Amino acid sequence: MSNMPLEEQKDFCSSSFEHFYSHFQRLMHKAGIRYSSKRESLLRALFLCDTYLSAEQIQAKLYDESHLKISLASIYKILTFFESLDIVSTVINYPNKMKKYKLKRAVHHDHLVCLKCGSISRFFHPTIEAIQDEILDAHHFKGTHHTLTLYGVCEQCQYQEELSIFKTDNNS
Repeated sequence: MSNMPLEEQKDFCSSSFEHFYSHFQRLMHKAGIRYSSKRESLLRALFLCDTYLSAEQIQAKLYDESHLKISLASIYKILTFFESLDIVSTVINYPNKMKKYKLKRAVHHDHLVCLKCGSISRFFHPTIEAIQDEILDAHHFKGTHHTLTLYGVCEQCQYQEELSIFKTDNNS
């Protein structure tokens, strides 16, 4: 989506699912892809959620909120399709190494993932984006999209680690 014109990106940032979905339907129609109620339901669930969800969490959300029973295989197939359209971002969540998905409703960003608590933070840095463009140009490569995820330990977990070390040292 980062190569999508800004006008089209604005459609994906819409606050209304109906507006967002009408834009999505136009994309599907242009690509010759038929309507799917499962696809629409999954897209709506992702649209209404501000956090990253695993396929299993999406399946439970669809059942809990709409009493829809969609197999995990179908959910993975639809999520893979959404990835190919570059309308979902994915991260590998630690410590359980589970892939999670979130609808892209904003202009491009990258991620920081904490290996201790699994928290996910977004960031954007223009220098990183410029260097990636330079690399593509240097290799005569036309990029379509990318995912950058940096893994480490968040500030809160670092603080908790230091606190536990401090407590251990004081108890000795």
